[in-house]
Amino acid sequence: MVIRRIPLYCLLLLLFLPSLTHAKIVFKSEREGGARLYVMDDDGRNVQRLTDSGAWPVWSPDGKQIAFGKSLPVEPRQSQKLAIFIINSDGTNEHRLTDDNEDNLNGNRLFEWGASWSPDGQHIAFDSKRGGQPSQIWTINLITRKMRQLTRTDGLTTFPSWSPDGKHIAYRDNPPIGHATIYVMRADGSGQRELVKGDVSRRRNYPRWSPDSQSVVYSENTFGHGVGVLEKVVIHNIKTDKRQIVETPDNWSIHSACFMGSKQLLISAKGQEGKPDKYEIYRYHLVTGEIVNLTNTPGDDFAMDWISDDVLSVTPQDKKKVTWGTLKQ
Repeated sequence: MVIRRIPLYCLLLLLFLPSLTHAKIVFKSEREGGARLYVMDDDGRNVQRLTDSGAWPVWSPDGKQIAFGKSLPVEPRQSQKLAIFIINSDGTNEHRLTDDNEDNLNGNRLFEWGASWSPDGQHIAFDSKRGGQPSQIWTINLITRKMRQLTRTDGLTTFPSWSPDGKHIAYRDNPPIGHATIYVMRADGSGQRELVKGDVSRRRNYPRWSPDSQSVVYSENTFGHGVGVLEKVVIHNIKTDKRQIVETPDNWSIHSACFMGSKQLLISAKGQEGKPDKYEIYRYHLVTGEIVNLTNTPGDDFAMDWISDDVLSVTPQDKKKVTWGTLKQ
């Protein structure tokens, strides 16, 4: 039996592999005038533009593609139309995913915005006005292109977020009376329930899952305290029903937030350090409270999503978000 010695540099590489990995943030920015999509390292460096338009980008589970909403060309005086698009992570092969055939729209105009990949990479959940109803949550099979409607409510259901374990989808529901709040349902559309009770004094937006699928983070605006609108980030555990209010600066106006591993958040906010008029992206450490400003441009930066830029060979199904969400903290 031959025993092969592993070189010292290989052992060091394995030992420090998590610290050598890179991660990427995709986000929407208006720094060049219009709404475009960009990617950057998770320390704010190496910013690159991906598209000339688009919003609410989300990584595929393997990090090779990005889904996003995009406006379509319309004739003068026509209503705005939006559809879901997919692009490679390097900005190539942009193509449209959802169609606007009349048999799918049932006379309603195409308006599709928020998207979220299933963790197996085979489906995308999105909100759409197809079907002659207010915006509802749909899914599309990326191979067959078969669509399925998951919600049927009187209000607007938008911004679905698929849990990393694939079992649930969180989304925002905005009823005809009251303010928007966060709902959770099973991935097949059953078991729809309020994660937090809706009321007229609060508006909740943009739910996103933690890497362990135990909690949902969202922004919350509270009215009627005599000091204007209080805006905070909330982390809500779906099993214990406990809410954690993230201790952000009081003067922050919050747009949205997402997890960056299990101990950090990315938060889009404005109002800090005399810059009240534009949203910037911040990295927030949930243990230490450390805040790092990642962007500083003339326009708004928001609607971000984080993922590792490398895949370990032992990663199950090449799912970066689950694996690196645990390792990179």
